[in-house]
Parts: sequence; C-alpha cells; structure tokens
Amino acid sequence: MKVLTGIYKKDSGTITYEGKEVEFKNTKEAQDAGVVIVHQELNMLGHLTVAQNLFIGREFMNGVKIDDKKMNEEAKKLFDKLNVDIDPTETMANLTVGKQQMCEIAKAVSFDAKVIVFDEPSAALTESEIEEMFKIIRDLKKKDLCQMANISTYTIGKMNRGDNITTDVLVRICGALDCSIEDIMEIIPNNSEN
Repeated sequence: MKVLTGIYKKDSGTITYEGKEVEFKNTKEAQDAGVVIVHQELNMLGHLTVAQNLFIGREFMNGVKIDDKKMNEEAKKLFDKLNVDIDPTETMANLTVGKQQMCEIAKAVSFDAKVIVFDEPSAALTESEIEEMFKIIRDLKKKDLCQMANISTYTIGKMNRGDNITTDVLVRICGALDCSIEDIMEIIPNNSEN
C-alpha cells in the first residue's frame, strides 16, 4: 500500500496504473495522479476545524488570506456527496474517532481520487462506525467516485460476500482483475470469518 501511494520506494516488481507502469516518488505525485491512502492512524490536527483539516496545504485563498468560508462550503459539498453529517466548522478534536475517520475519507475524495487505498480503516472504530464506513465505501464505488478500495485482512470479513473491491484497475493481488472478497479470503493465510 505504501509503495503504491508513494510513501516508500519499491525495490522490485511493477505497478501498472491506468495501463501504464508507474512509480510515484512521493505522496503528492500519487495524489496528483488520483491515488490516495486513508491511513489507520488519523492524520488530522485536533485544534483546527474539520474544513481546515480537509484542505490543509491546499487552502482556498482570497487574496493573501485563507478563505475559510469557501473551505467550509467545499467541505459541506464533500460531506453531502458522501451522505455524512459533519459540521465543517467543528473543531476536529470534538469529533468521535469514527467521524474523524469519515473526514479522512472525505479528504481522500477531495483529491478527486480514482483509487483510494484503505490501511486498516476500522481498527479503532466501533461496530456501528465500521458499518457506516463500509456504507460510504460502497457508495463511493456505486457512484463511481473511486475505482478501488484495498481493505485490510481484519475488515475484509466485515464486508458482504460478493462485494468487489476493485473495478477497472489492474491489481495483482489475486492475479486477476476485479477480485471478489471470496477470491481474497482464499489467499489470505489463517483468515477468520468474523
């Protein structure tokens, strides 16, 4: 996952993306190409607002000033697209861990991601938050807002059987395009059905 998203440099093998061999030198290159990761560890600054966190490093400007109003409007549009009820003006530290994870997903979508890689996204979530997160992931796929979600071993068992986690993206996990959960469960050693 970290090689695919430009965090680490690969030492062997190839990555084929949109029909071409690629090697992203850093996360910005990957993001610019539409490949984004949602990390297990939340990557937000608690003292900033939700909108400020979503657009940190890519702030909307009004002259030389940061345009918080525009960021709040754009964050609201993202949450509406994801069917998530989060106030963009809320301080990040006031949100539950589950809501913060939804903000991480919204941030990934804000990059116009074609591929979103999820790294153990449910590790710190409650069962209801996990269900909400998977609903968002399914909606992203259904709306064609992203092409792929790479889910950890722990969370694969939580997805409905028959869910496909890749679409039109060459992913050499199973040696096949468009792997189903069943395909992946067969190749994961010591997988559990919980």
